[in-house]
Amino acid sequence: MSEQPLVRPRHPSLLLHLTGLTLAFCGAGMLLSAGVEFMTGHTDDWLSLLLVGTVATGLGVFAWWTTMVPRRIPLLDVFATVATAWLVMSAVGALPYIFTGTLTDLDLALFESVSGFTTTGATVLMAGDDPTRYAASDGILFWRAITQWIGGMGVIALVIAVLPSVGSWGMGMMAAEAPGPTGERLTPRVRSTARRLWGVYLGFTVVLTAAYFLAGMNLYGAVTHSFTTVSTGGFSPYTASMAHFDSDLIEWIAIIAMFLAGTSFPMLYRVLKGKPGPLLHSVEFRTYCAVVITASVIIFFTADPDARNYDGFRDSLFMVVAVSSTTGYATVDFVGQWTDAAKTILLILMPLGAMAGSTAGGVKMIRILAVASFAHRATLGQLHQRLIRPVRIGSSVLDDHVANQVVGHLVLSLAAFGGGSVLIALTGTDMVTAFSASATSFGNVGPGLGEIGGDFLAIPPFGRLVAIVNMLLGRLEIYPILLALVKLPIPRIRPTMARLSRQLGEVVTTQRT
Repeated sequence: MSEQPLVRPRHPSLLLHLTGLTLAFCGAGMLLSAGVEFMTGHTDDWLSLLLVGTVATGLGVFAWWTTMVPRRIPLLDVFATVATAWLVMSAVGALPYIFTGTLTDLDLALFESVSGFTTTGATVLMAGDDPTRYAASDGILFWRAITQWIGGMGVIALVIAVLPSVGSWGMGMMAAEAPGPTGERLTPRVRSTARRLWGVYLGFTVVLTAAYFLAGMNLYGAVTHSFTTVSTGGFSPYTASMAHFDSDLIEWIAIIAMFLAGTSFPMLYRVLKGKPGPLLHSVEFRTYCAVVITASVIIFFTADPDARNYDGFRDSLFMVVAVSSTTGYATVDFVGQWTDAAKTILLILMPLGAMAGSTAGGVKMIRILAVASFAHRATLGQLHQRLIRPVRIGSSVLDDHVANQVVGHLVLSLAAFGGGSVLIALTGTDMVTAFSASATSFGNVGPGLGEIGGDFLAIPPFGRLVAIVNMLLGRLEIYPILLALVKLPIPRIRPTMARLSRQLGEVVTTQRT
């Protein structure tokens, strides 16, 4: 009787399994960037990108192949896995900048990587010999665009979409990474939901690439800008951003695309299925439209008295959509040309964001509506102590557990935003710059006021570190980062965070699908 070959059992580890697959996707993006750089033939950066991409892909595949998802997963491990995957992805994403010599300082490379994956769009790159382009090769600038495209819909959602089996833990991970207070299923199966969302995302990217190309961009520009528009990231190979093209058609395409990218992707999926009702009847969508229209009109009449014409209206609308969707493109030097009133409106829009379920950053309109209803209930409660009134968003009733999380998120957001402003100001940065840097990094917007109108190089290294933390807190919406701290071997932190995690849920048992 022949002996059966020994198969080494896989080690059960959710963290290593999903982080490894995340790393493999990043490595694949680097290899694709190496191919783009090789085809352009301008520099030898393709060798560095090829080397880093190969190593990252190999390590990621090894970690994924030698591990498996445990049958029982504590809820705390879900948050810790999401946070760890994003931290590893951000650290590895900085390596192409270092190995190609594009950015020689580790803190600058890490800033550019985190800004990319969180779709913030703030940069530390400077103009090169050609003042219209950043001092980086085509491959590196393509890698910048890929980081935003990966981070836009979420790498965890992509991982879940390709895994052969996903249990009930999958929805928890998607909800922990997704931009919004709750995750939403499009189908009973989590994997199928992730696939549909990424299908809409990919289709949107392809259509927008074709639109940009037909409007006058070359293929390279069309692909990179579609990556950074659909993801509401805002990175551009050109220092002047969208103003580089000086094209009304391209700007109108970008306005429409940015607005749609700030809309809920689950609702867009239903629109594509012939069911526009949920979107059209959404109070959050109507609020999003009202904010964009109102802010655009105010800025049009206050930004520049000499620009109250067609171009002025288009610039006003473009900048409002770019900031409210947290894309961060620019067509006008608003820092130097617009009035303080107009710049104040943009500053207010920076941390707000667009709709939940979109690729936009910020607090989200649905949370603003929920907090307003919560405050209304609290006010009425002062008059009627026995009042029983639910928190409503339109005709929908929010569960008290979700409403409490929304209010808690807003409090933590104010703490991160205010604390970031103070810490950045302590580096010697002026108040406007510090306030703006904290708002634009936590809101994942990109452009700011004061000395960061073009880049973040004017802020000292410690201030940029604060901005990095704020970008991650803003993209992951605080809770995964905070709950991951329970894994740190710090005696004072672990008991507190453990108690908090027990309040959020119990152990999730995976069910193979």
